[in-house]
Amino acid sequence: MNLQGDKRDEERMAANLRRGIKLTDLALALRLAAIRQQDPACTMADVMHEIRLQKERAWQLNRT
Repeated sequence: MNLQGDKRDEERMAANLRRGIKLTDLALALRLAAIRQQDPACTMADVMHEIRLQKERAWQLNRT
């Protein structure tokens, strides 16, 4: 077993996961800013609720 290769794979996966989390964080902040232009009282909970609704709609559309 190649321990050095395994370690590089783990480091690469960890870096990819960190980038994915950062992109998700930035996307949520961008969506919150966009919604706040229309409703300044909007919270991150509102954004997450909107995302859940969109996921449900997409799931329903894919079922048909």
